[in-house]
Parts: sequence; structure tokens; C-alpha cells
Amino acid sequence: MPDHRLLKSLLIKLIAYYWVLLIIGLYLEQISNTLWVGSLVIILINLKEFVEVVNWIWHSPHKRQVKNNSYWGYIYRGIDKSLKANRKRRKSLIAALSQFREGADALPDGIVVFNQDNAILWCNHAARQFLGLKWPRDRGQLLNNLVRHQEFRQYIIRGDFSQILELPSPHHAGVLLEHRVTSYGSDLFVLMSRDITVLNQLESMRRKFVADVSHELKTPLTVLHGYLELIDDSDNIEPLMWKKAMSAMKVQTNRMQSMVEQLLALSKLETTAQANASAISVDELMALIKDDASAIIGERAITINFNLMPNLQLVGNEEQMLSACSNLVTNAIRYSPDSSTIDVGWHKVDGGVEFSVRDNGLGIAEHHLNRLTERFYRVDQSRSTQTGGTGLGLSIVKHVLLNHQSHLVITSEVDQGSRFSFVIGDDLITQP
Repeated sequence: MPDHRLLKSLLIKLIAYYWVLLIIGLYLEQISNTLWVGSLVIILINLKEFVEVVNWIWHSPHKRQVKNNSYWGYIYRGIDKSLKANRKRRKSLIAALSQFREGADALPDGIVVFNQDNAILWCNHAARQFLGLKWPRDRGQLLNNLVRHQEFRQYIIRGDFSQILELPSPHHAGVLLEHRVTSYGSDLFVLMSRDITVLNQLESMRRKFVADVSHELKTPLTVLHGYLELIDDSDNIEPLMWKKAMSAMKVQTNRMQSMVEQLLALSKLETTAQANASAISVDELMALIKDDASAIIGERAITINFNLMPNLQLVGNEEQMLSACSNLVTNAIRYSPDSSTIDVGWHKVDGGVEFSVRDNGLGIAEHHLNRLTERFYRVDQSRSTQTGGTGLGLSIVKHVLLNHQSHLVITSEVDQGSRFSFVIGDDLITQP
């Protein structure tokens, strides 16, 4: 940047210039006219330079002007330096704005910026998806005119944004949106639209779960309370009645204990992935299930056949896999009539080995199949109560299989029996 030396140099040259004019004037004996003409020349030259500077600034500031022999060169270089700095700052601001918009576009929540007249200034990708907006076509359009939902329009027009608005998406069926509006600056607002469909479903599931647990515990507690009142109010209870009461209370407490244990097991499965993976001997696993199956069958005339692959070993959580297989076998026994046959086996299939349980019992109607793994879902409430089922067994099986990269396959026909199966992939098989 030029300093006081520039002014000193300019004054020296100006004085020298006028000394030359004075000498010429003395020589011509026209001192006054010579000084006037010389001054006019300086003025005209600088006016020409001034016009060139103005034209350069207005028409071609991007072209560099170099005038090393003129004091106007300092002006050109100064303006050029300022223009370069401004262009650099502008590029930096454009890059920052672009990054901001890219970041806002990547947000899962819809963002719409609008002014006090409800005119849209900007919206991100999620807002366009949720609300059906078009960008940049909808720039400057009224937000309350573009989102065709009466309650939403009233919400925007009213301008009272103290409450959160929950409405279905006007652009996607089945999507529930939560709308919040925040003001900033003097007359600007930000609309944030969040997809709360999953949260709403989880809340509905939570309420249903609490209702189901309450319903399931109500019956055994009612039975226990009734017998306890009978015992408390009766001084002399006949041994037969006492035995019946104790037997009924034991059945109900066992049922509640089983339900609580299964709920705890299910909760553990839902919150933790596969843990303590180790080699599982299928022969040893099925030996435990055989013993449990024999105890459950008891005196009933049910035949159960085990067809196993020899020396089969898997990698997984042994406790979880035992629970899944045992639940499927136990269910088949509980819901099979006397004089029926159950086939349990491991078989080689494409991509892995399959565990299957087939019975020739009552079967299940097709409209029930997709809901069998829901907690507390039962095809026949009375039949499940009689057999001691809690409606949690298949839910446990479902989550165990998720932890072992598999899923439950159910096929059934009414009066023809049912088949429950799953496949363990080759990557989890160590032998054979």
C-alpha cells in the first residue's frame, strides 16, 4: 500500500512540471498562458484516466490493468486487490452456503424456511419428500397454499406455534409427521417436520404390551385371590376342597412364573445381540429336548420321531438355540391331539441345515400365520389356557433366530397339521 512517500514524489514531480512550464513561459514571454495550458493538459490527462478507471470498474473489472508509469496505476492495483479479496470472500461464502445446504439436505427431518407472509424461502430434500414441495419452483409460494391439509393450513395462518402439530403426511400414505415451527431473526420462521411413524408404532406396541400383560396376569391373580378368600373365611375346609385349592393355586403360580421368566428372556433377547457364541453339539442339544419332550408327553399317546444329522455342530449361543428348538417341540406336543405323530429333524438344504418340527394336529388357518410370533397372540385363547401356553414362545423363537441370521417359516393347513422350520446358514456350521 502506498504511503507518504507517494505524496512527496507526486509533489516533487508537480513542482518540476510547473518549473518547466515557468521556464517555457519566460522564454515565450507568455507565463500566464503557458501555466494555464499546462494545467489544462494535466486536467485533461487525468480526466481521461478517470474515465478509463470508471469504464474498467463498470465493464471489465475482471481484466487486470497495468500502468506502471502512471500514478493511476496505484488506483488500478488497489481496486484490483480489493476486487480479488471480495471475489475470494464471495467464493468462500458460496462454498459455506453450499455445504450448509448439503448438510441440511442430508437431515432426515424436513426443513422449510419461510417469512412472516408465509412465503417459502428454502426447503430441504426431506421437506420435499414429506410435504410434496417442489424446489426451486415453489420458491416464494405460500406454504399454507401448497400443503393441502386443512388443519396444517390453519396452523400456519394462525401463527401460534407454541403447540406441536401431528398430522399424516399429505404426500406419503401411512407416514405420521410431527411439525414444529421456530422463529428467528425479525420475521423468519423454520418449520421442522419429523417422521414419527416408528415412534408412534412403538408407543402403540408398548400400550398393547402393558394391556396384554395386565390381561394375562389378571386371571391367575383372580383365581389366587378367590381361593385365599375361601381359606380365610372358612374355619373348617374339607381335605378334598383344600387339595383342589392348593392344586389350582399351584397351577396359576406356575403359569405366572413361566410368564415372567419368558418375558425376562424375551427382554434380554431384544436388547442384546448374540452373545457367548460357541460350538454347539446338535446331538447333545437334542438329547436335552428329548428328555423334556418325554416329560411333557407323559401318559399321552403321542409318538415323536427324531431324525438327526450325525455329528452336526453349529456356532451360536447354546442357551438361546436350546430355547428356540425346545419351544417349537413343546408347542407341537401341547397342541397335538392324542394318537398323533410329531416329526423333529435336522436336514441338509441349500445354503445350510434346516431344523423342522411337523405335526398332524388341528392346523392353523392362514390368516393367523403372520401374527403367530407376536407377543401374547393366540389362535385359540381357550385352548392355549388349557395347555398352559403364555403366547410368548414363538416371540422368543423369532428373536433367537434373528440373533443367528435366520427366520421362522410356518406352513399349516386346518385339520392337516403344521410345520415350523428355520435354516442355519453354512457360515455357522462347523461339522460335518
